[in-house]
Amino acid sequence: MFSILSADFPKNVSSRHLRQTMFGLLTLFAVVSISACSSNPTPVKQQFDLGPVVAAQIKQATPAPASLRFVLADIQASTALDSQAMLYRLQYDNAQQLKAYAYARWSMPPAQLIQQRVKQQVSAAGGLVLQRNQASADIPLLQLELDEFSQVFSSVSNSHVQLNMRALMSKAGKVLRHRQFQIQLPAGNDAAAGAHAMQQAVDQLILELQQDILQLN
Repeated sequence: MFSILSADFPKNVSSRHLRQTMFGLLTLFAVVSISACSSNPTPVKQQFDLGPVVAAQIKQATPAPASLRFVLADIQASTALDSQAMLYRLQYDNAQQLKAYAYARWSMPPAQLIQQRVKQQVSAAGGLVLQRNQASADIPLLQLELDEFSQVFSSVSNSHVQLNMRALMSKAGKVLRHRQFQIQLPAGNDAAAGAHAMQQAVDQLILELQQDILQLN
């Protein structure tokens, strides 16, 4: 390997000429190094939420919105989901290991994203999410627990989002319905595709929850 420090120079070269040559070589080395670094730029960090709510589609999918009234307790989540990390699993390698994207994050923890989305969807449908101190005893209470909110890769180029949630619906202290949701949707091969698919999974979950609440009313 060529080294500037070990290079042989003619004995009769003047010290001034030698210094000029050394300076030129060092400059060339610096330019090459900068070019090499610029050819591999650091990936841009991305932040995702669940996107805008389309009110027209929600009203069409949710009948009798006037009776859509309930109390939503704070959504509980597992410790692994108590951050803004976008999580994924490599099913083809080790499906039991949760990993986080290095350059992609949610705008807030998943439970908060879903809590916000429920309120947005219900409001867009013409319904109302109440606080406990605003509701009478005959208003249903919805309690949710989030168990899985990740992108699962079956291969390097294929994945699906996995949304697992438990829902408990009660009224006046009496449990009326307990339901387990496990939603899977295709999600492409990167974080952006995963975020888009997760939005669709959450919206599907909310529509089903709204229909359950309407049946209780």
